[in-house]
Amino acid sequence: MRKLKVLIVFNYGSKRATVNGLPMLSSLTQLKTMRLERLIVPPLHEHSKVVQNLEKLSLSLCEGLGNMSRFNGTQSNLKLPIMLDFNMDHCCDLEELPLGICDMSSVQKWSITNCHLLQKLPDDLGRLSSLRMLRVSACLGLKELPTSIGKLGKLEYLDISLCECLKELPEEIGQLKKLEELDMRECSRLRKLPKSVGGLRSLKHVICDEKIGQQWSRVKSSSAIMDLRIEVVEAHFSLDWLDG
Repeated sequence: MRKLKVLIVFNYGSKRATVNGLPMLSSLTQLKTMRLERLIVPPLHEHSKVVQNLEKLSLSLCEGLGNMSRFNGTQSNLKLPIMLDFNMDHCCDLEELPLGICDMSSVQKWSITNCHLLQKLPDDLGRLSSLRMLRVSACLGLKELPTSIGKLGKLEYLDISLCECLKELPEEIGQLKKLEELDMRECSRLRKLPKSVGGLRSLKHVICDEKIGQQWSRVKSSSAIMDLRIEVVEAHFSLDWLDG
């Protein structure tokens, strides 16, 4: 199957299934997209030769990732040089990402959602110089955003909604000159905006709760972002994330 470009492996069983043999895919040089769902997968560094040619990688409802930072050694560093779209959703045992994850200089979309054990993003997040969309929605354990986020000069969309442990935004967020949309609804512990948000001159749309909405209204009236649309939403408690 030398011409195979897309590989999708779904497990429809009630329990996660173990997938083996992924390293054998390294001979498929045309493989560009891989999507795995409800599986127990081996650590990514064990099949780095498979994923380093991918343009899109999606892991949903998968286990086996754990604390990926322990693979930061020279011999096992994860390298994903041409990735354009990277997605991890409901990976329930994901605790920490490896440093090599930020070597993806071409990645444009990065989505890590509903990973409740994840407490922080890599300090060198700002190395993702081509990133246009960043979603870390419903990462309930996420406590902070790295200060290097200000180096994401092409970022247009940021979603930090439902990050209940996030208490503040770094001042460096005001350096995101191309940011157009910010979703920060149901960040219940986030009570205050940094002063730097007044410099987000490309910002067109903010989704937030009422208290933060009042702060955004003051920012709008006292800064150059007069065209900002502030969408205030009511808190909505849901158990949808328990599925799987």
